[in-house]
Amino acid sequence: MNPPVSPPRAHRPRHPAVPSATYRAAISHLPTGLAVVTAHGPEGPVGCTVTAVLSLSVDPPSLLVSLASRSRTLAGLLRARSFAVNVLSWQHRALAHQFATGTADARFAGVGVRQVNGAPVLDGCAAAVVCETRESVELFDHTLVAGVATWTSTDTREPAVLYRRAPHTLTPCPTADAPPAQG
Repeated sequence: MNPPVSPPRAHRPRHPAVPSATYRAAISHLPTGLAVVTAHGPEGPVGCTVTAVLSLSVDPPSLLVSLASRSRTLAGLLRARSFAVNVLSWQHRALAHQFATGTADARFAGVGVRQVNGAPVLDGCAAAVVCETRESVELFDHTLVAGVATWTSTDTREPAVLYRRAPHTLTPCPTADAPPAQG
């Protein structure tokens, strides 16, 4: 059984908004994790790079992921019973580009994958969460997909973080109690 999909919202008139390029420049200052969402669609594995992942609740443990409504990955994900959010490690940051372009076969080329609860999980990630697909809602040109976590994995690898359109690593901030760094 496929998860329920909310009906598309009625067409709304365009509202005055900032230009797309101006908005993208401003929102690029919001650091976000780099992740790849994967699922096993009817024709094999599908996946794409995502930066909009949100922990929704701990009771039940659940998350939201946002994908372009025209995405081939979204179509496969909505037909699957489960999906995985693979948090990319710094060492695997190149996968962000690999999963943002090309065919499904090209995206998975050379990538170690194992199946967990029906979803493809990428090897070498900083963390992974497999979810049972529960619901989706279309908003503007994206679709939010909600899932309940059925499996998680963490690693000691440092996650890749997107900031100002480039991958970065995390560095702990000094606290007021810590002595200044010696240089």
